[in-house]
Amino acid sequence: MKHSGLMFTSLALCCSLANAASDSTLSGDTLHIPHVMYGGMMYDVKMKFQAPDKLLLQTTTPITTMPMNPAVMVSKDLKFSLSEVAVGNKLYKANVTAISDTEFQATGITETMPTGTVKSFTDLGVLEGGKDSYAYAVSEDGTVIAGKARDADRKSFPVRFDYTQGNIETLNDLGGGRPRPTAANNSGAITGYATLETEDGTPRIYNAFYNKSGAELVNLGTLGGTDSRALGMNNNDMLVGWSASKADNSDHVAFMTDASSATPVLKPLEGEILGGKRSFAFDINDSNQIAGVATKPDGSAIAFIYKDGVTTELGSLDSSGYSEARAINDKGETTGWSLTTSGKYAAFMHDGTNMTELPGLGGDTQAYDINTHGHIVGSANDTEDNRHAFVYKDGHLMDLYKMIPAADKENWKELREAYSISDDGVVVGRGRFWTDKAEDKSASRAYRIQL
Repeated sequence: MKHSGLMFTSLALCCSLANAASDSTLSGDTLHIPHVMYGGMMYDVKMKFQAPDKLLLQTTTPITTMPMNPAVMVSKDLKFSLSEVAVGNKLYKANVTAISDTEFQATGITETMPTGTVKSFTDLGVLEGGKDSYAYAVSEDGTVIAGKARDADRKSFPVRFDYTQGNIETLNDLGGGRPRPTAANNSGAITGYATLETEDGTPRIYNAFYNKSGAELVNLGTLGGTDSRALGMNNNDMLVGWSASKADNSDHVAFMTDASSATPVLKPLEGEILGGKRSFAFDINDSNQIAGVATKPDGSAIAFIYKDGVTTELGSLDSSGYSEARAINDKGETTGWSLTTSGKYAAFMHDGTNMTELPGLGGDTQAYDINTHGHIVGSANDTEDNRHAFVYKDGHLMDLYKMIPAADKENWKELREAYSISDDGVVVGRGRFWTDKAEDKSASRAYRIQL
């Protein structure tokens, strides 16, 4: 956090020892705290930044009106805390201590996240005898949740989670035992990819699949190579993904297919996709706009939106030359991540015109999904490389683990990824569930959150 006069023009502060809200503002170098409680009296206080960590008291005006919001409480030894300092779309916290009658020092200035609560938190459970489960996708209406779970023999199955009944519906795989559902729609269909049965010692082969009813997966085949992956699906059963078209799997070609047809056939996206040799389609909205990433002739890889043969390049943060569009909503807004000049990956939102960097926690940040309200979910690493499932909404990135009830935190070590979000605020993902807390043992577990 740099000197306010050099970095900020105006921002709102939430200041309190107890994380209460206030009406404080910072304009230029001047901090205005309209309601400060000290010694049983209420004051209007103005301070000015003299250095990045030094504040000079300017005026203290006694007032008699009581504030609508809680006042900043100052202790007898002239100490107080700023718990949420909004700086653009980031939040900071700091402690302030008097070093003389008029001078104050700010310490512990660090980035933070706003606190909040969720309406409900649901453990999606595991198969009988199993320990692991993962929730990768939720339909736009929040009713269908797809993922995978392992049984007592550690065999993985593609599954649908029925959170209302606490049931897990298992589906057959494609023979190889490594399924990865990636999308679900409002009609109950799911798509993804899974391994085929191969001889021991041979490379794994993944093929795209589709399922709408029953236990069998429909193998969607490839574009001519051996591998394919379905990564996105809209409510009209249009699927996108990528496939190898050469026998040696040396290329990657973005495809689209209508899974509702009697015999779905993968079709490469038409037209030039940024002019490079590789393209990947990750998501498709109900208007058949497709989000993905493709290489360019110069070797860079850039996020794109595609529709009806026309590709729109989305650019990258800091003009770094690398970005991926992982999800697109029905407004045409996309999210994903981009390399930055710092050498880290940052999540972004693209509104169709501009790419905006989302706040992070000091490490790499990846965004996986966006709903029609522009709310984004993903995973953010902190400075110690710990992963945190997050939701980004109303200009702030929030740690989902901090938002769940205290009773659930007793059973869950952490929430690591938030993979998907519905239009009504259902978030699904993966966390670590305590299997033996005393021995610090935990296992991956699927969860559902209603924001």
